[in-house]
Amino acid sequence: MKETMSLDFKFKSVDIGTDKIFWGLEDKKGLKFTRIKTSFEFFLPKLIISLSKDPSVNHYRIRPGSVSIAIIGLLAFGTFIGLIGILRGKTNIESFIPFLLMIIIYVLIFLFELKLTNSRVVKALYQI
Repeated sequence: MKETMSLDFKFKSVDIGTDKIFWGLEDKKGLKFTRIKTSFEFFLPKLIISLSKDPSVNHYRIRPGSVSIAIIGLLAFGTFIGLIGILRGKTNIESFIPFLLMIIIYVLIFLFELKLTNSRVVKALYQI
């Protein structure tokens, strides 16, 4: 499915009745697409895959969506502030552990989404 606006803040969810796997945006420089998720996968971070139209470019880029970047930034900031508090002796280690656990969980969820997206790309390529 093609779109004409940025994929960062668009959310697409399909549960049944479609054979579409990706949602894409085509512009002058290339093609960007993201995986269409089911309503059960809403918590997974969005990955945007970019392919260049330039024939001399033979690689692709994968980046997280803007909301995912904001979540990672907030978790990293909280972890950094907690670490500074521990080093200065103003807070204890128990206040630092939740941020560290949330970052680890988010990275694992991110890797799971990467694996899901990779399997859908392979599936789409073999359907052609």
